[in-house]
Amino acid sequence: MKLPNGERAIVDDAKLSDYVLSPTHPVGRHHAALFARLLGIDLENAEVLKAALLSAACTADVDSQERTPFGRKFRLIANVSGPGGEKPVVSVWIIEEGSDRPRLVTCFVE
Repeated sequence: MKLPNGERAIVDDAKLSDYVLSPTHPVGRHHAALFARLLGIDLENAEVLKAALLSAACTADVDSQERTPFGRKFRLIANVSGPGGEKPVVSVWIIEEGSDRPRLVTCFVE
């Protein structure tokens, strides 16, 4: 199964810059360190990660899904290539109640 409406997926730039790739966020800094070390992806080239996530939203198979009080969550795993290498990246998406567009919740190098 593919992510429903994956072609309409939303990756908020702030999710990447203020969390996933932020070297100062209390939780995100750990994700940021792995993205930088294993893939060579950081704040300077965040568009590489954004493009890979949007591509995965259209092409990757759903690994798992769950219904939450806020909507349906989907977990995808896709290989992401960066200037420093290629690794599987887990991305979590939500389609909120009343919406049909998946929005990125988080992502991390597996």
